[in-house]
Amino acid sequence: MSTLDTLASQVPQELRVKLMQHFGIAKEYEKNPETISITYYCLMYIAHEALKLQKEKQFVSNVLDYLEATKRNNPNDEIIKSLSTGQATIEELITVLVGETNEAENEELKTPDQLRLLMRKHYTVGGLTDVLSVFGPIKEDFLTLGKIAKTRAVAIFRDLKAGGGSGGGASSSAMRPPDGQSGASAHAMPPSKPPAASAQYPAQMPQVPPSYASASAYNESTGNKCKKND
Repeated sequence: MSTLDTLASQVPQELRVKLMQHFGIAKEYEKNPETISITYYCLMYIAHEALKLQKEKQFVSNVLDYLEATKRNNPNDEIIKSLSTGQATIEELITVLVGETNEAENEELKTPDQLRLLMRKHYTVGGLTDVLSVFGPIKEDFLTLGKIAKTRAVAIFRDLKAGGGSGGGASSSAMRPPDGQSGASAHAMPPSKPPAASAQYPAQMPQVPPSYASASAYNESTGNKCKKND
């Protein structure tokens, strides 16, 4: 069992429904050393949410230990070292995924497998917009994208459960990348096909970029480090 699997098994019952999605995203991005920063910020979000309970100190401590170990093992990762670069990177990744979901939604007919892939992307967009809260108030455009993505993911899930396979009727026109982010995909390498969802993290596996070269495009190395919350 991996460290993330162990942490996932320790999630407080009150947060299990809310946070298992974010563990699923974190686990997939952990597979690629070049996207470990996405895992890092997913775990930071999980720690923040658990802290709100004010009674799960051991779980929070275990998550913070994971964050510290990740920083220690990736001392030159500018996305982890700089909060501003981390925020820009996740916003860019969301924008890339939104562009891909728009393309997929515009196809009139979809097989069940295509719908499942689309659902996973929507879940990922929704989960990553949650993660943006670790950087401060989430920009309104991204809040809207997250709400639309979550709603659409649930709709596709229900369609699949009912035996649907066409997946029509998506409001893809509402899933527009935020102003100033529409060119983000030019800097990011195209994501590869994601692995199938596992039984442990059902229907919530994100699409994993083979590389996230866009990080080098940012020159803001502020050196801000994420600190433990007391």
